[in-house]
Amino acid sequence: MSQEEHGVSRRDILKRGGALGAGMAAGLSLAGGTFAAAGPASRLALPRAQDVPKRKVIFVNHDNNPFFVPVRIGLETFAEMAGWETQFTGPPTGDTVATVELQRQAIAAKPDAVGFTRIDTTSFDDNIREAQQQGIFVILFNTESANYKDLGVAYVGQNFQVAGRTNGLQAAKAAQEITGRTEGKIIMGTIQPGHSALEGRMAGTTEGVNEYNQKNGTTFATESLETSTDGAKSIAAQQAKYAAEGDQIVGFAHADFGHQFTAQMIRENGLQGKLANGGFDLLEGVLQAIKAGEAQWSIGQNPYGQGWVTASLIHMQLEAGYPPFDYDTGSEVVDASNIDAVMEREAKFAE
Repeated sequence: MSQEEHGVSRRDILKRGGALGAGMAAGLSLAGGTFAAAGPASRLALPRAQDVPKRKVIFVNHDNNPFFVPVRIGLETFAEMAGWETQFTGPPTGDTVATVELQRQAIAAKPDAVGFTRIDTTSFDDNIREAQQQGIFVILFNTESANYKDLGVAYVGQNFQVAGRTNGLQAAKAAQEITGRTEGKIIMGTIQPGHSALEGRMAGTTEGVNEYNQKNGTTFATESLETSTDGAKSIAAQQAKYAAEGDQIVGFAHADFGHQFTAQMIRENGLQGKLANGGFDLLEGVLQAIKAGEAQWSIGQNPYGQGWVTASLIHMQLEAGYPPFDYDTGSEVVDASNIDAVMEREAKFAE
């Protein structure tokens, strides 16, 4: 996708930069309500494009599903302005062994920086250390795991347990409103058991449900269920669970984007008004489910920012020498109240 397709061209950016440079060169600044001369021109000079080395930056994720499209676009948009060469890669489905190998290939390409995801506490650390030993700058995006700071890396992404708590509060509220019940099971679907982000979200979801119970006199309980990124497999797992325990289940609160498949199950089995449904992320199927009333909420995490902000922190380190910092990309609640605006915003990332 070109820069023009994002509504701003590199030419526009350069023009704006030129205008800024002209204003600075004129030495104008406000002081005491009047224009005063700026300091020496050398103090204000910005690096010229020809003075900045052309950088190579590679991002490797653990599951190159549609969620990561805005992440890639965020990286590529920043890279276009910075003049970087970039690559964005990952296995087509969650695969730790394949991810480790793709990280090794990225390191072998000798980039200036890499962005990695870290979905557990051991599998990727040797690659992170190897890259650092070779002088490659490493930063984490989208997923961190316990003790990542011990590796000397920063992280750009969601705080999973905090986001999970929001998910749990939404789930319990919707379950009570839709079913009229004050007890029952809320099923937490997960596409990859053991994935640190999903585990953190499920722990937070349970916290949120318990908090709602304490405040509202309900007794909802949570239980996990392995699903899949494959729609047919996900629906089959959920239908089997509902067939066995449907009288106990009041809703699904996924740790990922599985609620788009729950919406299909609800529609195909006439379960409207019998189940609450929600989860994470803003894929097209998720947004359509909320719009149709087949899901009540989803928790966003600003994937575009996970690409753009990560790239900007890389630039800050490589070109200015400032160490990066952790950046929380948030827990945006999307529901019927804001679905139209969010759908319009997210449409630009459709591929």
